[in-house]
Amino acid sequence: MRSMMKFIAVAAVAVMAVASFAQGGGGGRGQGRGFGGMQDANGAFLLNREDVQGEIKLTADQKTKLDGLRQAQRDKMREAFQGGGGGGDREAMMAAMQKMQAESAKETLAVLTDDQKKRLKELAIQRMGNAAIGNADLQKELGVTDDQKAKIKELQGKQQAANQALMENQDMDREARMAAFQKNTEVMNTELAKIITADQKAKLTAMGGKPFKFVEQQRGG
Repeated sequence: MRSMMKFIAVAAVAVMAVASFAQGGGGGRGQGRGFGGMQDANGAFLLNREDVQGEIKLTADQKTKLDGLRQAQRDKMREAFQGGGGGGDREAMMAAMQKMQAESAKETLAVLTDDQKKRLKELAIQRMGNAAIGNADLQKELGVTDDQKAKIKELQGKQQAANQALMENQDMDREARMAAFQKNTEVMNTELAKIITADQKAKLTAMGGKPFKFVEQQRGG
């Protein structure tokens, strides 16, 4: 039971690390997929950034609604952790977390207009960089082959294994673990670049829409 609670605790750190990268905690293009593929091409993970809110012209009323949803989502996640999250099964717990992420994204996007959703998706593609090709829907749009999908899946498996090892390493402090998560993401993007063709890369860039300069923020301090 104690080991499971430790796992839940570091899983929470992993989620925070993903959120930190999305917000701009050190890094540029290619951030944003994070542990276990918790972030997706819809861009919901970017909505707590002020620069993104300004770009999609989020209204005061929408911000209020999103704040309420975020609080409800945090409460739901906390309850899941306290309840053991998946009956003690690690895979079940991670699956439950991903399901909650998907449900949260759906509720969040419902607050936006169609134009806002379109621009947010473009920003998400820009933010994720090459990691965006791990998204099943985008793979269809990019014409990713079965051979490429197999290679992408293999890379994703290696990244998840590496991140899981970090989660279970009790000798690392929070900052060191988050830095290691970021490094794994950077390595993943470098390897993904070797899989996609020049045409697919150009199409992915076009799908990102008008280039946007994310305002990078420093963690800590």
